[in-house]
Amino acid sequence: MFDTNNSGSISYDEFIRTVVGDMNARRQAICVDTFNKMDVNGSGVIDLSDIKGKYNAKKHPDVMMGKRTEDDVLYEFLDTFEAHYALKHPEARDRSITMDEWLEYYNNVSCSIDNDDYFDLMMTNAY
Repeated sequence: MFDTNNSGSISYDEFIRTVVGDMNARRQAICVDTFNKMDVNGSGVIDLSDIKGKYNAKKHPDVMMGKRTEDDVLYEFLDTFEAHYALKHPEARDRSITMDEWLEYYNNVSCSIDNDDYFDLMMTNAY
C-alpha cells in the first residue's frame, strides 16, 4: 500500500502521502487556480513557453558560468513537478506539466503543511 512505485522500499514521500491522503477542496481549488494562471497559453499543460515569460534563468549560476542553458534550468524546474507524479507513472515524463502532475506535486507539498491559511499564503507568494 505504501510502496506506490513498487520499488521494494518506501520513501518518505510515499509514506507521508499515503498516511495524509489528498488535499482538501480548498487547497485543491487554490492549486487549480494557480495552474490556470501558469498555463499562459491555455493549452491545458504548463510547458517551456508558459514559464519563459514568468521565470528568468539568466542569473542562475550554471547559466552564468556557461555550464547549462536557460532552457536546461527551466526544464529542471518543470521536472520538479513531474518527479512526484512519475513515482506512479514513470512514462509520463515529457517536459510539460499536466493538471494531474501539478496536483500530485502539491498533494505531496500539502502533506507537510498543517494550516490551510498558510498553504494559501505559500501558494500566493510562490506564484
